Amino acid sequence: MKQGSNTMTMTNDAFETACTKAVARLLLGNRRLKEGIVLTGGNRLDLDGKVRLARQARASDTDVLHLEYGADDDGRHGLTGMIVFMVRGDICHIQTQCRLFLAKGSTRGVVLPQPGARGHYRLAPDEILHIDGKPAGDVSDGMARADAWLARQLALGNDAADDGRYQVWSQAA
Repeated sequence: MKQGSNTMTMTNDAFETACTKAVARLLLGNRRLKEGIVLTGGNRLDLDGKVRLARQARASDTDVLHLEYGADDDGRHGLTGMIVFMVRGDICHIQTQCRLFLAKGSTRGVVLPQPGARGHYRLAPDEILHIDGKPAGDVSDGMARADAWLARQLALGNDAADDGRYQVWSQAA
């Protein structure tokens, strides 16, 4: 993903906050998050971190979309990946290496799982929905459109994504 902060003067925390809000806007449109789903952001999760977050999701019966931040291929701080945690019954399904996708002419994005995995994910206000099949259109073009949309939102600054619909808490040190 090419949303790095090399042209911005934001701190990493400010970048992550702005990016998390922008991703929420891309995936939800004008809808608000409700109980049953959480967007988190932080460092890449190792296996232990994924297991801990899956246990927390299951214990609270809450779907989680975790945004992973770190150094991208160019060494810039940016969004490097996403992980979906979907709680269904007693099982928390985990899908790693996800990407954003925006169909041509669409205003809402979806989450694509890693290549070879079935379907895609759409965020509803209270859960993450698994949709069979890939979204219409070329996958590479859709990912590029989503990356470009996100980069435009971040270039507009914090105010563009901050309309009071999202509450962001800093990660504890």
